[in-house]
Amino acid sequence: MAHDFARERPERHEGHERADGRAELTGARGDRGLSGGAQQGQVQAQGEGGGDGQIPEPTPVLEGFRQQVRRAPSATALVVGGLELTYRELDLACAALARRLRGHGAGPGRVVCVRLEQNAVAVTALLAALRTGAAWAVVEPDQPPARLRALLADTDCAVVLGSGPEPALEDAPGAPALLDVTGLDVRELAAEGERLPGGPDPAEAAVSEDAPAYIVCTSGSTGAPKGVVVSRRQLATSIAPREWVYGSGPATYLMAMRLSFDGMLGGMFWSFTRGHTLLLPDDKQLRQVHELARLAGEFEATHLIVVPSYYRALLEESRLLPPSLRLVVVAGEPCTQDLVRLHHERLPGASLVNEYGPTETTISCTVQPWLAPSRQRIPIGRPWAGAVAHVLDERLREVPAGERGELYIGGGFVALGYAGQPGRTAERFVADPYGPPGARLYRTGDIAHVDEEGALHCHGRTDHQVKIRGTRVELGETEGVLEAHPGVGQAVAVCDVSGTEHRLVAFLTPAEPGGATPSWAELREHCAEHLVEQAVPVLFHTLERMPLGSSGKADRTALTARVPEAAAAAASHTAHTAHADPGPDVPPGGPHGDSGSPADPGDTAHTVSLIWADVLGHGASGPHDNFFAVGGSSLRVIDLHKRLERQWPGVLRVGELFDLTTVSAQAEAIAARLGVSASGDESAPAAYEL
Repeated sequence: MAHDFARERPERHEGHERADGRAELTGARGDRGLSGGAQQGQVQAQGEGGGDGQIPEPTPVLEGFRQQVRRAPSATALVVGGLELTYRELDLACAALARRLRGHGAGPGRVVCVRLEQNAVAVTALLAALRTGAAWAVVEPDQPPARLRALLADTDCAVVLGSGPEPALEDAPGAPALLDVTGLDVRELAAEGERLPGGPDPAEAAVSEDAPAYIVCTSGSTGAPKGVVVSRRQLATSIAPREWVYGSGPATYLMAMRLSFDGMLGGMFWSFTRGHTLLLPDDKQLRQVHELARLAGEFEATHLIVVPSYYRALLEESRLLPPSLRLVVVAGEPCTQDLVRLHHERLPGASLVNEYGPTETTISCTVQPWLAPSRQRIPIGRPWAGAVAHVLDERLREVPAGERGELYIGGGFVALGYAGQPGRTAERFVADPYGPPGARLYRTGDIAHVDEEGALHCHGRTDHQVKIRGTRVELGETEGVLEAHPGVGQAVAVCDVSGTEHRLVAFLTPAEPGGATPSWAELREHCAEHLVEQAVPVLFHTLERMPLGSSGKADRTALTARVPEAAAAAASHTAHTAHADPGPDVPPGGPHGDSGSPADPGDTAHTVSLIWADVLGHGASGPHDNFFAVGGSSLRVIDLHKRLERQWPGVLRVGELFDLTTVSAQAEAIAARLGVSASGDESAPAAYEL
């Protein structure tokens, strides 16, 4: 069913100005709070408003971009995949692609789906969609078909930009057009745009700033993803106040994120509307911390925007981050004390900023700048100008400062709602009892308090939402997908936070009492059809029955306590399925045995499989299973390389492990370089150098 985008424009919340440009804490209903603290849990934004406390209307992002095209047409706007585009070239390419999109029906009220890898065409498509008046939605090729199908079901999608055939569109009733851009050269697009009439299309003037700008698909608690709809005005409102933190001088913004992650958009559109350079890693560069660091150094990045867990890997594994960096923004996950300390040890010349904000509050709604290693607690800060935050009890009453309640966000950052899902929208977007008529608050589900300095701190969730490597995951979605498998009775997913990287563990009961649950391989394959990688459990543990709490529901606390049991059972699987288990490390005598002769090919593959089991926390993977399909991630590749390097120093480079993704392929490469031939019928794919 197509989504009706027509909605009232949310009322904008007025703030109070401070001379130093910082957020100011206020009391209930806007009354002034105590100096250095607050009587009630309301934090109101300051920073970019005028002297009368009014926040000016933000410049539309397309107009801000065009201002830079006119001001400095030859300045570098975008660097991605070895390609550098000037502001003029990017503008011309956008005009040409917008013309093609209009030819496929793109326009106001409709959606352009971008299903491309991270490249210049994908970035061009976002700006081109805005030029047509349509909203864009990024659903990358490695995201499950269910994400694309959900978007098509909830929106009026005009066209899907893809590379090659798209199976999800085949035989789908009313499927949108597929615009295959395989091999499309952005410079050719720019040349095409140069032949078009100059200036913006007259049709653009008719597009309201209240029209949707983009849709971000997020995990849904009921088992299906949902699309958050953000208007053009809300995007501009979120971008407008960032100079206070980001600065105004010439800058190069390195975005260590994917286009489908809305945290990307703050740096991207701040850069494009202020004449900076956007430095975007392609998919391969993003997977490798060393390559990302090298990219930062090559182009002398000044700003880095990154997820905390990825930033930790950058700091721990690479000393190549350049001294040109003067600001690092972490967002998407909690920022921890040890990360702040590590940052100041490795990059003492760069400021560290913590941003917070659910997708429903347009990129980020609060910010804590200039984090010092002396801080005992890491806050999420205060709202950006144009936003307001409340800490409320269950009756929507403000709680006193220092006490915990649920965090609600109001003001101009609150998104339009969920595409095609008015019931869910009404549940999470509620009337604002402290704002003007028509204003709304978004219920974040985060538990928070306001400290003595007026900054916000988070303390977990009121529901079953978790963050895995920066991606929001509703445990209910994972559970719903698992329970849809005919071999599964009940499924409960919990988040294991015991290691350096959070992971999901699924507890299952069989569909038939006394029966067996499907194999891990079958469950993973089933999950991959419907869930993003981060929402697929790493471990599956079968129970005869679920432990129940006093309410009669599954006892999640008891199941979380059983995660070590699940991990131990998975580890024992290795011992039962592997032959002649010599332990987690190489057999006695080292990788070449006691005599120094080459290792037996079977032993090489066996030892690699044991290392995998240790890194993944389970042994339920075969010789030809893809590392990333059985619980691996970009960060776990680093752990895998450390273990392989300990066994066979200098034999494999970390970058090769993104091509050598199976036990068989890795064993083949190791054995070949040690002068033996590994067993197995899979030859190693070509590797690339770091």
